[in-house]
Formats: sequence, structure tokens, C-alpha cells
Amino acid sequence: MRQPPDSAAFGALYAEHFRAVWRTLSRVGVAPGSIDDATQEVFVTAWRKFGDFEGRSTHRTWLLGIALRVASDTRRKQRPTEAVSPRLPEAGPSPDAVAESKQAQRAVERLLSKLEPERREVLLLVDLEGYSVPEVAEATGTNLNTLYTRLRAARQQFEDLVTREAQEHR
Repeated sequence: MRQPPDSAAFGALYAEHFRAVWRTLSRVGVAPGSIDDATQEVFVTAWRKFGDFEGRSTHRTWLLGIALRVASDTRRKQRPTEAVSPRLPEAGPSPDAVAESKQAQRAVERLLSKLEPERREVLLLVDLEGYSVPEVAEATGTNLNTLYTRLRAARQQFEDLVTREAQEHR
């Protein structure tokens, strides 16, 4: 019979990675109303599999793989009417800055929603969450060169969308 995980070690893992898991789930299309439950599911799964962790990857990469699988399952179960756009961090305290930030956030979310899901996912994970492409490749089981190609294409497509949007608003 397998031993339960060390509570202190798992508590440290949870404390260190909770915010990153929550942000990742919010940015890869989990509806705002489902993010807390999905985050809980990631850590319940991690708790159950903690004894099976072999150390072939970092805990961060391991949790990313679990989070992406939970996100995929959660998105499949979401009602079509639920919002699925990634949320970006809120800006500073002044009302003008907050209003400008929210407007920019909506514009970025609108542009991101135009990217193919695979491109959007790698762009968000690498450019916003700070994962390396090898970490994303390991967590998703995707070929490293495929991810580099997707990332390059996503950055180019996003840049083109920003340029087109700027030209339309002149």
C-alpha cells in the first residue's frame, strides 16, 4: 500500500505554485466561474499522484501538465455561454489608469481569442506565464520544434492583429 504524501512537502509545493496554476488556468480558457474548482482539481490530482512523482521534471512542469489536462477537461464541460477569455493582471490605482487598463485588457483578450487554441496556449504560457518552451513541450507531450513553430506563428499573428487594429482606429 502506497504511503500518503508528506503534508509539509505538499504544503510547500502548494504555497509555491498555487498562484501560477490559478493564472495558467485562467489564461488557457477556463471560465472565470470554474477557475477555483479547476485549481482545486489540479492540486487534488497532484496530492493523489505525489508519491508517483519521479523527479524527471520539475514540480512546476509536472503541475503544468496536470493543469493543462484539467483545463482541457473543464473547457469541454463548460457551457458555451460561459466566458473563456484569459484575464490579464489589473493595473494601478488611479481611475484613469484602471479604465485604460481594462480597455487594453479587453482589446488584448479580443485579439488573443482570434488565435488558434494551440497557438494561444503556447503564447500565453511562454510570454505571459514565463514557462520555457522545453517546459511546455514536456508538460504537453508536444514536439519541441512544433512548439517553437507555434510560438513564432502566434507571435507573428498577434503582431499582425495589433497592427491591423491600430490602422483601423486611426
